[in-house]
Amino acid sequence: MEHQSSKHDKSIFEIPLKEAQDITRAWAARGNFIKSYLIDARELKDMVEERGASYVRVYFGWDTEMEKGREQRLIMVPADVYGHDMINTTPSLIEGQEKSNIFDFTMPCPPTCPPPDSPLGE
Repeated sequence: MEHQSSKHDKSIFEIPLKEAQDITRAWAARGNFIKSYLIDARELKDMVEERGASYVRVYFGWDTEMEKGREQRLIMVPADVYGHDMINTTPSLIEGQEKSNIFDFTMPCPPTCPPPDSPLGE
């Protein structure tokens, strides 16, 4: 897939493809079953655009009710300019759902892996 210009072209956080391949291969070589996470861009955008949010903090979780190999989960919360989590510590109920401002809208690989032609999907 050819690169198309984006607003991230000047990011200081971009890394070379070879480095990304090296570190993802090293992750897989450690026997880790989960290779990557597919993240819903619209949900992430909504969280980032929340009033007062400057960051997204990612927590690693271990869900003992998941099948073996799929216990790892990513939990995300918006954080303010000072790095404080923006969690509703006294969550309200809206339409029967707790509004905690804590999210898990990631999908692990497997099964949501990239196509075989991805340079990182080996």
